[in-house]
Amino acid sequence: MFKKILTLALASVFIFSIACGSGDSADPQSASPTVSPTVVAPEETALPTPLAPVDDFFLQLVEPAETEVFTDSASFTVVGRTRVDAVVTVNDTIVEPNIDGEFSLAVVLDEGPNIIEVVASVASGEQQDLVLVAIYLP
Repeated sequence: MFKKILTLALASVFIFSIACGSGDSADPQSASPTVSPTVVAPEETALPTPLAPVDDFFLQLVEPAETEVFTDSASFTVVGRTRVDAVVTVNDTIVEPNIDGEFSLAVVLDEGPNIIEVVASVASGEQQDLVLVAIYLP
């Protein structure tokens, strides 16, 4: 950007000097005064901040805090966080993260051990997964 402005300024000076004469006039009294241009550097402008900054890719389990849980409830809620632009699945059910990257899904449990797989992936092909074991004992 600065190069373009400097090039335009120098081109303007060159054209101005041609229009005013080269200053080689035989009569110094009839010569036009030479104007020396002042080149002013442009002020730096701040670039706009992206609306949704894309951080390093991650998948964080918020609830439950452990990857192995015993419960007496037939329903179990998985809560986590990831990047806003990630696609999340919990046992093959697609869950969309909110604007803060948080997601949640209630999972119905069968009696005994239940495997819950949480997978997050982004458009670049990166993928992260967590496997939970929820043991339902009514």
